[in-house]
Amino acid sequence: MTDPKHGMPILYAAVFLLALNGLFAKLIPLDATSITQLRSVLAAITLFLFALLGKRQYRLDSLRQYLGVYGIGVVLGLHWVSFFHAMQVSTVAIGMLSLFTYPMITVLLEPFFSKQKIRLPDIFAAIVVLIGIFMMVKDDMHAFDSDIVQGVFWGVSSAFLFALRNVMQKYYYPGISADRLMMHQVIAISFMLALFVEYPAVVQMGAGDWLTLLLLGVISTATAHTLLAYSLKHLPAKSIAMISCLQPFFATLFAWLLLNEEPGRSVLIGGVIIVSVALYESLKMAGARRRIVYRRDDN
Repeated sequence: MTDPKHGMPILYAAVFLLALNGLFAKLIPLDATSITQLRSVLAAITLFLFALLGKRQYRLDSLRQYLGVYGIGVVLGLHWVSFFHAMQVSTVAIGMLSLFTYPMITVLLEPFFSKQKIRLPDIFAAIVVLIGIFMMVKDDMHAFDSDIVQGVFWGVSSAFLFALRNVMQKYYYPGISADRLMMHQVIAISFMLALFVEYPAVVQMGAGDWLTLLLLGVISTATAHTLLAYSLKHLPAKSIAMISCLQPFFATLFAWLLLNEEPGRSVLIGGVIIVSVALYESLKMAGARRRIVYRRDDN
């Protein structure tokens, strides 16, 4: 059921925490696969402890649910690997911004699951987001070397996987709690990637690296993605995709302040465009919330 009152604050919190991923991709001295596997292990432990301490149900109900949810976990794991790899071979801005073709992909994918027609305003909003993303990277297009090509390729691949995971989760498993869904997905990723971790590099990590990894696993994985999964139960996937376009803005700001990746004028212009679309979608959802309240009052 759509419930903007509860979904919107949770979504904004998730967006802020997810924007920190770009920093972690640069700060943790591991390859993308190792980071993804270790963050998943830490997230699984966190969510399992949360379920135990809160006396919450953590088992799924049937073998069919296990197969389906773990399958979605595989998609999420591939999304994370490609996303972190995109930022590691290019920059936080390029990796994050190419990921944010996913709102447009979501707009095109969701009707196949919701059985609703694609609406013209949604297509228009997705195109505006794409224009904003282009504006943010256009200054680098003249230097279309291999790093940029790889960053965009892996970022867009990650975008498709993320959009697919979100709509599958929303429409196939609406009755399973957000924390339970996320716990089983990160368990699936932990096992899927266990054989591909660079264990010698892991052993050489310092205390600061482990702290950064712990923050990634607990804050930007377990907490952020559980909040995102919760918002998927209360908001349309396309609205979440549009509002999540605030992530590149936050990620670029963090990279500027903490990694000295200074954005150019075009990046700032593109960021304004993207934020405008997110604001538009937020206002639209706020209007929907008011209409729900008015209908309840009338009844």
